[in-house]
Amino acid sequence: MNASRFAVLGQTPADIAAPSTVAEAQEVVRGAQGRSIVPWGGGTRQHVGYPPERYDLAVSTENLDAVTDYHPADLTVTAQAGVTVARLQATLAERGQWLPLDVAAPERQTVGGLVAARADSLRRLACGSVRDSLIGVTVVNHAGELVKGGGRVVKNVSGYDLPKLYCGSWGTLGLIVDATFKVAPLPEASATAALPLPAGRNSEDALDRLLASELEPSFLFLLNPSAAHAILSDAEDAQYLVLGFDGSTEAVAWQLETLGAPALETDGAAAARARLRDFALADAPMTASFHILSSQVGAFARMMEWTARRAGLAASVAADAALGMLRAHFFPGENADWAAFAADFQDKALRVGGSCIIERMPDALRALDIPIWSPLLPDFDLMARLKEKLDPRRMWNPGRFVGRL
Repeated sequence: MNASRFAVLGQTPADIAAPSTVAEAQEVVRGAQGRSIVPWGGGTRQHVGYPPERYDLAVSTENLDAVTDYHPADLTVTAQAGVTVARLQATLAERGQWLPLDVAAPERQTVGGLVAARADSLRRLACGSVRDSLIGVTVVNHAGELVKGGGRVVKNVSGYDLPKLYCGSWGTLGLIVDATFKVAPLPEASATAALPLPAGRNSEDALDRLLASELEPSFLFLLNPSAAHAILSDAEDAQYLVLGFDGSTEAVAWQLETLGAPALETDGAAAARARLRDFALADAPMTASFHILSSQVGAFARMMEWTARRAGLAASVAADAALGMLRAHFFPGENADWAAFAADFQDKALRVGGSCIIERMPDALRALDIPIWSPLLPDFDLMARLKEKLDPRRMWNPGRFVGRL
């Protein structure tokens, strides 16, 4: 295998392994004592985080690619870590079901990466997050032993909730080799609506009315003009609210009627959903995500645009308005000062009680060693103790995660 394919922020591994069975994965880890390992799925989020302290071995899950257990009547499925989300969804769709997660680049996103990165989902408002769907996980630990958490039934009530521990651990606690999920019936109907906001009008009033209404959208996003042009066909130069509805044909029709706006045409709706789903992976020099109060989304989005302009940059902003999750891509203009800009928007997030992750940045800015996750939350000491206990040799993705865990 070509080592450049497994590059992480300019570093390439000395060796690559691609086990075909769980037993082979265990042997790889047992033979790698004293070396550092970077787990590798589809590579869709490897640009996030700090460079690894050491990068001796990449362990690809591409050959762990079987759907090993599926019980449609029980609404559960188990898949190995290398199965892509697109393939898993296609398997479930044959039985009228789906994994209720809309994640970016599903044709490349793998089950293991989905869990490890706790990938964002377009329809999280209605369907929940990866943590809500995950009910079981199998992990190879630092000693090459199998650690199993949860199970293959929906109701697991005994023991520690290990699936939630490994969900969002960014490969720093072990190699995820399979995961079990709750699945759901496919919605009978879907519709997407896009509402331009009049020039000079703040988004807060419109958002407040929608959130206080009887509508139950599966997603509700606020787009600034730049993001609207990237996501919607024939968008005006305006802010947009983009809503999705899923459910029975009657329920979707009622919600559109209550909203008082037409749905996008079928092809346009599918394309808009896909572009909105994949917005996180847009090719931009700098990308940052923010978690803030949902009541602050409109004002914070405007503040990001203003802050970018002041720094000589342009901003493309999409916010999951009901959940207070905002992502912004920043593009260079004249006299861009990346370092001052990064410090400025991190400070603004902290001032409103939020948090920030710089997901992508120019190499010149990375060389300044600015914090990627800010602030460090009160539970960081617990995270550090868990890392020390579960990875005593610091072999798993060393230095990549929050606080350089």
